[in-house]
Amino acid sequence: MSVEPAELPLVGFRRWGVRRSGLYSGIFVAGRFVPTPARTLVAPRVKPMPWPMHDERVAVAKCWALRGHEAPFPACNCGISAYYELDDEPDLPARDAVWGAIVAWGRVVECETGFRAQYARPIGLLDAYNPLDFARPLKRARDAAEVYEIPLLPRDELIAYAGWHGELKTIA
Repeated sequence: MSVEPAELPLVGFRRWGVRRSGLYSGIFVAGRFVPTPARTLVAPRVKPMPWPMHDERVAVAKCWALRGHEAPFPACNCGISAYYELDDEPDLPARDAVWGAIVAWGRVVECETGFRAQYARPIGLLDAYNPLDFARPLKRARDAAEVYEIPLLPRDELIAYAGWHGELKTIA
């Protein structure tokens, strides 16, 4: 596994938690923040911070393990992670969970089912009913899409739209 600058921006799919219309790299369960699994391995006590909402909405990866390297690093789990493909029915394990697409660039560590990147920004959210969100099953995603100024699209349209922003890879 090596770190290479991406020739073209890569498109990936990831899950966020939505709180106060902000996208978080994790979900909230019973009021507690549960980071994405990769971040949990690197920094189990990381504070929840929303993805940037203003200007270019660009997230910059950093290593939370404080190992003194730039993210992403092949021997670490740091970097902004995403999957190459979006499942037909992506899991929504909490009422605030949403899925969406990102475009990523800079240094990239490619893995079997996805990648970790240096820079990324959200480009669209999945318009999917969340059965765990009894009070507002679609409102959280709508509100986040509005704040981040990105579209809320059905699965097939989100994948097609994402393809306009960068390279879509598939798992062979």
